[in-house]
Amino acid sequence: MDGMAANNTLGFIPAICMGIIQGLTEFLPVSSSGHLALAGHFGLGVANPLFFDAYLHMATLLVVVLHFRQDLADCWRRDRWVIGYILLATFPTAVIGFTCQDYFKALRQSPTMIALGLLVISTTLSLADLVRGGFALERLGKFGAFFLGLCQALALAPGISRSGITISGAILCGVERKKAFRFSFLLAIPAIAGAVGSEGLVFWQQGGEGELWRFLFSWVNLAAFAVTAGVGYLSLRLLGRLVEGGKLSWFAAYCFLLAMLVLVYFNYA
Repeated sequence: MDGMAANNTLGFIPAICMGIIQGLTEFLPVSSSGHLALAGHFGLGVANPLFFDAYLHMATLLVVVLHFRQDLADCWRRDRWVIGYILLATFPTAVIGFTCQDYFKALRQSPTMIALGLLVISTTLSLADLVRGGFALERLGKFGAFFLGLCQALALAPGISRSGITISGAILCGVERKKAFRFSFLLAIPAIAGAVGSEGLVFWQQGGEGELWRFLFSWVNLAAFAVTAGVGYLSLRLLGRLVEGGKLSWFAAYCFLLAMLVLVYFNYA
């Protein structure tokens, strides 16, 4: 493996560690992008972290599609309005992501900004856990769907969890917890696919088609992909139970403690 490919492939153990981090944090509301960026700041990194991040997102996208395959089929057969909500919510995410992508990428370079993002999601999760009851997703409305798209756009900043901000946002809008959980991950499908496609295009432009295929099918990267998918499946099932049980404050506490650790370590240590 030459030049660029070699520089963009981790060793086996670091790659597996990154896969575990991604599988756990992509679905659990603690920010996968924030954790992967922090891993780099702590010395566990890769030359092209954004595409490696996107590559692992391919694994989590596969898990989401398989886990929610029945919901996707129901949307296509009889609940077409859900597709409308998803498209409406995706619009602000796509616009903000396209126009501000360099700004959000730059935020990954600052541990302090990542910590601030973790504090934002900690606060949001804590507030959502105070809400009891809720209504069916149908009552969310177009404005509610657009609002959740704005929430999802915030997760472009490292440290702010996409699942955490959209689930919390839906709960705070009044949607019942189980429906908020499902809609959050249906909404994730175009968001993750768009991010993977965008980073894949950039990587292809930099290294060419051959380089892209060598990266995708490196045995180390494939191992990280498999670990991400397996861990991600387990964490997705766990999150569903915790959301319905009103346990989001557990993750709020974790994000708060991690933010404090990062702030102290990188600013005062």
